Amino acid sequence: MRIGERRQFKPTSHLYSRTVTVNFFRLFWLVLLIWGEVGSFFWSLSSCKWPDFGVSQVSTKPTRVLLVSDPQVQIPSSLRKHTAWLSTLRQFIFELNLKKSWRVTKRIQPHVVIFLGDMLASGKSIDSEAEYQQYVDKFRSIFSLEPSVSIHYIPGNNDLGMGVSSHFSQTIRNNYAKTFGSFNQKITIRNHTFVLLDAPGLVDEDYQRSAHGTGFDKWRAISGGPVAFVKSITRDDIPLILFSHIPLSRPDTASCGPLREKGTIRQGVGHGYQNTLGKQTSAFLIKSLKPSAIFSGDNRDYCDYIHKNKSMTDPTEVREVTVKSFSLANHIRRPGFQLLSLNSPVKEHDVAYPSFQDVPCHLPDQYGIYFSTYGMIFACNFVILLGLAMCRGRQSRKRRPRIEPLTISPHNSGPNTPSIDPESAIWSPYTPAVPTSPRSALPSYLRTPTANARPTFRASRPTTPTGSPLLAPMVELQEEDDESMYPMQYATRWDGRYHEQNDDWSPGHDRISSDPQIPHFTSAPRFRYTTKRPFSWSWTFVFRGRRRRIRLAPPVTVYEFVGELALSCGRRGRNVPITRRDVLYTACIDGLQIFWLTVLVWAVLSWWMY
Repeated sequence: MRIGERRQFKPTSHLYSRTVTVNFFRLFWLVLLIWGEVGSFFWSLSSCKWPDFGVSQVSTKPTRVLLVSDPQVQIPSSLRKHTAWLSTLRQFIFELNLKKSWRVTKRIQPHVVIFLGDMLASGKSIDSEAEYQQYVDKFRSIFSLEPSVSIHYIPGNNDLGMGVSSHFSQTIRNNYAKTFGSFNQKITIRNHTFVLLDAPGLVDEDYQRSAHGTGFDKWRAISGGPVAFVKSITRDDIPLILFSHIPLSRPDTASCGPLREKGTIRQGVGHGYQNTLGKQTSAFLIKSLKPSAIFSGDNRDYCDYIHKNKSMTDPTEVREVTVKSFSLANHIRRPGFQLLSLNSPVKEHDVAYPSFQDVPCHLPDQYGIYFSTYGMIFACNFVILLGLAMCRGRQSRKRRPRIEPLTISPHNSGPNTPSIDPESAIWSPYTPAVPTSPRSALPSYLRTPTANARPTFRASRPTTPTGSPLLAPMVELQEEDDESMYPMQYATRWDGRYHEQNDDWSPGHDRISSDPQIPHFTSAPRFRYTTKRPFSWSWTFVFRGRRRRIRLAPPVTVYEFVGELALSCGRRGRNVPITRRDVLYTACIDGLQIFWLTVLVWAVLSWWMY
């Protein structure tokens, strides 16, 4: 490799090739996709451990209870009418996230699972028993468990509804009871009493009580209702844990702790929902049950609050945890669930050790992965493809052979004839250009009309193989045609080529005494690309004896910014324009070659998890 070729050769030029670019981004997107769809879930739960260390240590292992709130399974597509494709896609992504989350969550192997209400997003709107059963089957197909795992449910406002007509409400409640079981339950797990409360029914009964203007102590509870159920529970010495879908009342300014994403739980009521239980209802539950802990849902975000009983006779503090939503929600970024470990209460030397402990766990930010991660990287990837397309376009134009001016060389004209021998008979894009004009004087006998030597014109391209030059036909030299030796586009003759005396040249002209005529060659003008200049405003003025100019132009567009970045790929980048359509077309083709494999792998992963 010669010196000129070494200077022009770039060892990193192959990195700009389309094959390397496409394969690199394919591998990058495959790794990113596997991480975002699978790896992020396992990474999020890698630090989620059962809080077994915080409970009393006995010979047996603690019982592990998984608390899941607000799964919000969407209505089956077969029961929906006139569904738009965007809504269908959103529902598919929603259910896909539920299945991925549950597939990873059940790997922690719980012994008991308690759903804290709102299992169905639209259960209150299904009155047909067959359609309701189809809806429930879809829920159970997503949240499948081993037969050895015990499952319990408490109703939510989306499962039963609130404030609906008695006939319609009774139909929904009957469908719920046939599929999910009793509304109010009392179960015992590891010497702990679990009270599963029908919070929507308690709200409806509380409105009836308030309408009569009576307190809970004088209120005639509805048979089989939540108030009668609470009054029937006898308090004993074992710990009692209350589970309610709707959180208990608290001040609007109450803090929910550092694990909450934003805001707090405020009192509010509307058609079919109520943010918290009433103040009197909450006091009635705490006074009647004296729970050791309370777990609730419905709010979608995490909240850790301590209820303080200001009674002088029985001052107590009860901790309530509002479990994060298991499904995707608009006002939270990361869904989650709660782990509860409990063991038999142990009391030694009149000191009671904690018999249960809980810890929250968080799932990945799926919307953030889709929009922030995938979206931002996709945009950056497209910009990089545009820049690489510009770089390849500029480099291909640099390597394109450039047409140089034709050179004149007499054939067999003597020792003073400039001789241009190719350094190599093998042509390559990096073959260096040779001088385009002779440096020696033309022999004087070529000016003699009677000379026997007949010059010929040889045209050659210095950057093309010179082994087979293009020879022009033989030309007779006449006295009046001596200007044909100097083509207008190549030669500029001296004015002194005519003799000072207008004497005709004779055949016997003294060759030695004559002054040699040295031709001067000029290069042909290069082709200049004309580009449309962007709009700008300029103002020229004189300041302190010097001309000044101020130029204002609109902001640089994304395309121009990418073009400026691509200028570093070539020295002559500004002299060679890049067609915008060609660059966009090349970038789009490269993007299709990259993302078709990514979409295919995503479809396979979704089918496997769905």
